[in-house]
Amino acid sequence: MRDFEDVLKDNGVPTTEAEITAEFRTVLAESGSTIANNSDYSPFWRLVSGIATKPVLWLVQLLIKNVMPQFFLKTVGESFIELWGDSYNCPRKQSQFLRGRVVFTRTNTTGAFTVPAGTVVYTDLINNTVYKVMTDLDTVFQDGEAGLIVSVTSERAATAYNLEAGYFSKCDLDGVSVTNPDDWIDQVGADVEAIEAYRARIRNAFNTLTHYHTDGVYKYLISSWVGVREDNIWFQHDAPRGPATANAYILFDLNAPAESYLETINRQISDEGYHGHGDSVIAYKMSETEHDLVTTLYFSDALLSEEKEAKKTVVYNVIYAAFRGNAAYEVTQTAPFSRFSFTNLAGEIYDLVDGIEDIEFSLNSIVSEMSIPVLNSLSVVEG
Repeated sequence: MRDFEDVLKDNGVPTTEAEITAEFRTVLAESGSTIANNSDYSPFWRLVSGIATKPVLWLVQLLIKNVMPQFFLKTVGESFIELWGDSYNCPRKQSQFLRGRVVFTRTNTTGAFTVPAGTVVYTDLINNTVYKVMTDLDTVFQDGEAGLIVSVTSERAATAYNLEAGYFSKCDLDGVSVTNPDDWIDQVGADVEAIEAYRARIRNAFNTLTHYHTDGVYKYLISSWVGVREDNIWFQHDAPRGPATANAYILFDLNAPAESYLETINRQISDEGYHGHGDSVIAYKMSETEHDLVTTLYFSDALLSEEKEAKKTVVYNVIYAAFRGNAAYEVTQTAPFSRFSFTNLAGEIYDLVDGIEDIEFSLNSIVSEMSIPVLNSLSVVEG
């Protein structure tokens, strides 16, 4: 805000109460005012001065704090940023319900059995929240059938429902178990696009005004999809498939259906004739490196066995959040071209979970290049 205040000062606009009062007195003198009792201690003068200067001060501060920032993309606020996006044909990504498929399994396969529409499938407690999805249609186990794939929709439109396989493991049907398998999501859940992510996409939309399609244009195109952030796209420019070729590598949010997204993204790039640093640009999912991790927790002796088990579950979920398996905890996440520090992760766990005296990890820091570390297996045990 200091920059906007300086702009006004440079153009001769008073911005403080003292400056406005001084300007008011100058105007009075220039107008031939005959007021003699203009002491700061005069009740009449204080009234006149306040009536004249206070409203001006309010208007100036309104201009500095609320009006001038809206003229610049870097500082525009929540109320006006969508107008900026509309100017560049860059609408804000809205919230979206998760849609996917879960697998029901029954132990007694005799006779038909119906899983009613609206059956709730839910998780264990994750950071004080139980996530729920509901079945979309009545679906029937036929006689002798043990397994059933059923479509589901999340209870709310939110990113947090895009959980890894195995999280949705509970239902209230007698004799029936349930789980969400690998690649279970058909449409990712999403929150309304965060203002800073939206600001970055609008900035990339500036590039679409040119006829030469560089990184910014491709980022603008690819990040328009729900589940893809502008800062999660990397380019390989050095002709990876021969002269005039480039690759775009995308780190999808949580458990987004990457293959179906990539098919559509690449078709759009090809059909609409985007060209630039590479006459042939292909988008790929960011490659993964799989890791097996054992985490050993040393608890305070004052904790009961039940409390220790509950804290182990929390630590399990926190670690999965760090490896992009859920969005329930705000912790440092793995990323390409970075070093993932387990020392830092331990500090974040100490802040979130009390009663832990020490943490040991079976892995050292993970150094990534054009890849994202993911968990192949995770065990949390008591030392």
